[in-house]
Amino acid sequence: MARWKQSWSDDDLNRLRKLAGTKPITMIAKELGRTTGTVLAKAIEQNLPVIHRIERTSQGSDLP
Repeated sequence: MARWKQSWSDDDLNRLRKLAGTKPITMIAKELGRTTGTVLAKAIEQNLPVIHRIERTSQGSDLP
C-alpha cells in the first residue's frame, strides 16, 4: 500500500523550530496537521529540543 508523504515547507520548518522546546510534540503535531511520529522525527533530524509530555503537578500533595 502506497503512503502519501507531506513535504516539509520552509514555513512548516520555521514553525517547528519556533515551537520546539516550548510545547509537547503532540500539541505541535496538531498545530502543524502532522502525526506525532513525523514531528518527532523531524525535530530529532533538525537537532531541536523535544518535550514529550506535560509535567503535571499533583494537587493535594499536602495530604499525608
